[in-house]
Formats: sequence, structure tokens, C-alpha cells
Amino acid sequence: MKIKVFAVVLISLICTAVILNTVMLTKTINGFSERISALDISQSDISRAEADARRAYEEFKERETFMSLTVNHNDLTAIEELFSEMIGYLSIQDADGASVAKSRLIDALSHLRRLSGVNIDSV
Repeated sequence: MKIKVFAVVLISLICTAVILNTVMLTKTINGFSERISALDISQSDISRAEADARRAYEEFKERETFMSLTVNHNDLTAIEELFSEMIGYLSIQDADGASVAKSRLIDALSHLRRLSGVNIDSV
């Protein structure tokens, strides 16, 4: 009987941990997606967009350790590269290149959100 209770408790703890991890990852990824989507990459305000992108990237680097526990490292590396690419374009005042990199970054974050959720793709 003790073994059955232990098994039920263990399964419950594992399910709770998976649900909490999924909720936290989704919330974090949604936050980054919203911040990147809100970036105004226009010639008139490109320096502000660069500063905002750098802050978002620094925050991403801080949270990357938590995310790397359950997320594919290749996906995180791709997102890092896209952040760097977008910031690079912003630093040289190339709004068109930054806009393309921003789109690719949003797509990579959406892909990561889909994979970190509970669905058939993440199994």
C-alpha cells in the first residue's frame, strides 16, 4: 500500500512540475514576443529601438538558464543569433534589415512557444 501511495504522490508531483514549467515558459516567451513585436523600427526612432532590443536581449540571457533546463539548446541558440542580428542591424541604422531580423525572431519565439507547450510536437 505504501508503494502505491508513493507512486501516486510521485506522479502528481511530476505532473505539477510539468504544468508549472509549461506555464512559466509560455509566460516568459509571450513576454519576449510582445516586447519584440512592440519595437518600432523606423528611421526616426531606430536608436530607441536598439536600446529596447538590447534590454530585451539582456533579460533573455538572464532567463536562458531557466529555459535551457527543458528547452532545446539549438532553439535557444537560434534565438540568441537572431537577437544579435537584429541588434547589429539596429546599430548600423539599417531599418530594413532590422525589420527582417525582427520578423524572424518573432517566428523563432513562436516556434519555441509551440514546442514548450503540452502538445504532440513537444512529446
